[in-house]
Amino acid sequence: MKKLIPPDLFTNQPKIDFSQLQHIENKISNQEHFEANKEKFSNQCKIVYAALLRGERLTTTKALLDYRVGDLRRRIKDLKDIWNVPIESSYVDGSFKEYYLSIIN
Repeated sequence: MKKLIPPDLFTNQPKIDFSQLQHIENKISNQEHFEANKEKFSNQCKIVYAALLRGERLTTTKALLDYRVGDLRRRIKDLKDIWNVPIESSYVDGSFKEYYLSIIN
């Protein structure tokens, strides 16, 4: 059975250096866009990570409206691929995903 992690369980989590955001895009123009906006994307990763640590369940709509994160799926991928954050997802009403942190009991 899965259970949401209470935010206080994360107080001793190691700090993530979000300035280390790196990835290679498949097109030169995309890579240039990434490099020009790297600081903004790093900050969005921090915002998403902090919300997840508080126990929030994020959807693309919630991330956009509450946190001005325009591409939640990409920030989730960055957190999972670069920093190995164990983010899970599930479909809500079979139509859209929400992302969260959980533990297994």
